[in-house]
Amino acid sequence: MPKNQSTAAKRARAAARSGAKYTTALRATGGPLPPHLPVVDEDALTDGERLVVEGLRALAAAGALLPLRVVAPEQDVIEAVRRAKAEGQRPRWQRWAVVEAAVDGYVLREVLHGPNGSEYHLANRAPRVPVPVRAKDGTVTVVALPQWAREDHGWWVWAHTGWPVEAPGRIVDPPQTFAPSAELCWEVAVWLDLSWENGQVLGEDYAGGVSAWQTVGWCTTREDAQLIARGYAAHRGPYARADVLQHGPDLGYASLVRDSYVRPLDAPERPRLDAVPGPRPASPDRAEIPEPAWHGGETHPPTSSLVVWTGSGWRTLVWTDWQTSAIAAAVGVGAGGAFAWAESWGPRHPDRDLHDWTQEGRELCGRFPDTTYIERSALIDAERATQESALVSALADRGGMTCEEASARLERGGAAYRQLLDVGQATICRALHTARRALPEGPERTAVRHAIDDLMYRHLLPADAERIAGAQLDAEIEATRSPATTAWSRRAVAEYVAPVADPVAAGIEGFRPQNQLHRADA
Repeated sequence: MPKNQSTAAKRARAAARSGAKYTTALRATGGPLPPHLPVVDEDALTDGERLVVEGLRALAAAGALLPLRVVAPEQDVIEAVRRAKAEGQRPRWQRWAVVEAAVDGYVLREVLHGPNGSEYHLANRAPRVPVPVRAKDGTVTVVALPQWAREDHGWWVWAHTGWPVEAPGRIVDPPQTFAPSAELCWEVAVWLDLSWENGQVLGEDYAGGVSAWQTVGWCTTREDAQLIARGYAAHRGPYARADVLQHGPDLGYASLVRDSYVRPLDAPERPRLDAVPGPRPASPDRAEIPEPAWHGGETHPPTSSLVVWTGSGWRTLVWTDWQTSAIAAAVGVGAGGAFAWAESWGPRHPDRDLHDWTQEGRELCGRFPDTTYIERSALIDAERATQESALVSALADRGGMTCEEASARLERGGAAYRQLLDVGQATICRALHTARRALPEGPERTAVRHAIDDLMYRHLLPADAERIAGAQLDAEIEATRSPATTAWSRRAVAEYVAPVADPVAAGIEGFRPQNQLHRADA
């Protein structure tokens, strides 16, 4: 085959515009052919090359698999395998091969490095191999593909299309995977096509990864998985195909492709949806979005989730590994989309700044559609008002006051009294943190984290708050602070847990004469 196919590509595009040669190829098995694949220009072939093309065309027209012969690999491959075995290791690298066309099929020779290690580039194109593609009506179109193939879960596939070498025309099915949970039996997988935008060729136009399957997420129902798969294939983008796979309730079942969606050649651009008029619903409570029970041995479960608003409540649409933004864009969240509102929730790692990735519950990671500056300001103001209301209610309940009296007490005590309450709250919080870090990852540690959240944001006291705070101060006494500071912390804990009836008589900070005079002068 000629190395430079620019002339053939131009003639193929001209033929497509005139409708003389390319149109039947657009009905190839598994969907239309990518427009950047050049059709073999048979008029420019030598007699030997034409004989090879006709032989492959006849094999494809018969509807059988194209014969594939594997010959001895290159010496570099043999040496690499020998070294790996000598070190007691199993070869784990991506297997590459170059393919040569013959009258009766293909000859495949394994190489070590593949396109990224080749000498081909934009000005020195690689040899092309004729590949016959049989349409549903029996028409065979021969396209020219770069010579590289790679091993994909038992199949040798063309590196630039994902077609099996023995059965070109349809992307190889997704690899066998296992569901991470018995509750999540429906997988959404998409084919990431790196050549989708301008027909770039690995090893010539760019270097790096290859087109391949990737898992988008896991759903509890087929309908949810179908919705996501249709969204990925409906618009212009790097995803050429989206499949829905069914898994069994345990690891003893093989996955089956139940639905397959191919991106049309004339797919429109993905629209950016505006927010629905009206207020955004309040986020779900942490009890409404628990994680599934993961299978034992699952080291990296898909702990991110996209939670959608159904109009009457929240529900989890899909579990994924930090792909919630892409999924929200695919299904459409906003005015005119499948859902009006959605939120992204992920695992909470409160000690990640200490390089400790112990998970403790879940946390809100994002909102869809994106919040505006005005909306974010309103959310912050509402959160501050909620915390202030919680503090007033806590003082009223624990001090035997009405909410009006507790609010007046905060107003009269000023910044000094609020600082005292903050110190008491922080001391109890330190005690909970000490207990939390001593526990392993699991429900008990997460329960302590929830107790910390309730204390910090709702001013709800844990059991034996004053006792655990005293034990914390006993462990810290004079180790990092003076005795006077420790005594002040004890007074702060006592006031936060049980506010005194007469703060003036008790000499509570903020109600002492000097505090009142200072505020009067200000």
